[in-house]
Amino acid sequence: MSVWKFVPALRTGDWRSKLMTCSQLMIGTAALLSLLSMLTRNPLLLVSFMSVQGLLLVGVICFVIVALISQRTLVTEEYGPGDIIFREGDPGRHVYIVKSGTVEVLVQQPDGTQRAIKQLGTGETFGEMALLRQAPRSATIRTVTAAQVFKISPDDFLALYTHLPRVKETFSQIMMDRLGELERR
Repeated sequence: MSVWKFVPALRTGDWRSKLMTCSQLMIGTAALLSLLSMLTRNPLLLVSFMSVQGLLLVGVICFVIVALISQRTLVTEEYGPGDIIFREGDPGRHVYIVKSGTVEVLVQQPDGTQRAIKQLGTGETFGEMALLRQAPRSATIRTVTAAQVFKISPDDFLALYTHLPRVKETFSQIMMDRLGELERR
């Protein structure tokens, strides 16, 4: 029987959930040995607890690492007027939310020019289509004014999308609307 059947979080999930599971296993092992050595007063269990006390420290450090990095779900980026955030055809790595300012959505025309098809303002999102469809970017995003955007990593976005029904509903509707726009082009 494989260890993966006992610890499914190590087999699936992102690196944060794997590190958190390892942290819990280390702390739990040390705590269990501590409890058993106190209850039984067995010298061998006491010696084994003393030898794994380092697991407590390593487990707590792993937990702190995950906690600190998880606080960075939304990273703020600033752009000046006319800056390109990403280009059509680029791989889709992040999802963005406009914090302030205005950005425009540009699509490549058959003659090689770019045409603005939409402007997005505060609270509007972009970049989710490429990530959810695992396809290249379908448009170029350029700032019209100075802009601040929240940038969400793929792991964080997919965790939010998967675990929060309202986020999933909102982005599913946005995706349907944008796919309709793509078909009309």
